[in-house]
Amino acid sequence: MDLPGPIHDFLLVFLGSGLILGSLTVVLLLNRIYSAFSLGLVLFSAAQLLIYLFLNPFLNPFFCFF
Repeated sequence: MDLPGPIHDFLLVFLGSGLILGSLTVVLLLNRIYSAFSLGLVLFSAAQLLIYLFLNPFLNPFFCFF
């Protein structure tokens, strides 16, 4: 991915904080419906974070294997 440096940092912080805040809302919400929607958002955010980390060669610890 050929993006400038600050954009990489912003995406990493944005996706990571979305994952942490979403997981807290899954635990703290009392309504099961809202908790299920929040769990879907957490799973989506985790998938996006993993895709971002695996496509970014500067942050990928397994880059030598791909």
